[in-house]
Amino acid sequence: MIELEDIAFTAYPAADVAALARFYADTLGIEFSEPYAENGIALYCEARVGSGYFAVMTTEWMGVAPGSCASIAFEVADIEAAFASLRERGVATEEIHLTPVCKLGSFADPEGNKVTLHESRVTP
Repeated sequence: MIELEDIAFTAYPAADVAALARFYADTLGIEFSEPYAENGIALYCEARVGSGYFAVMTTEWMGVAPGSCASIAFEVADIEAAFASLRERGVATEEIHLTPVCKLGSFADPEGNKVTLHESRVTP
């Protein structure tokens, strides 16, 4: 059996890596490192989030189309405030769902990938 230690990174596909990284920086405050670029075109960039990394990379490198991902869930302290901030920036969001253990809701990034925000500290 392999002993997994942590999640190293997750990546989302982008037709325009630089533009998608700017979206995440502007809307969620994610601070990306300098992108890996060839011929002046950003192909990959990543940002430390918690103990791992969130990356955006070209669709060619990932082998999947933009808008095909829906796996990331970022933890936030106050999902209502986070969604209000997104809406102020013109980002359409789903409704926030309350479960017995958390609150969560989603929105689409400019490439059509689904992004979820999650608040695990729910008080009854």
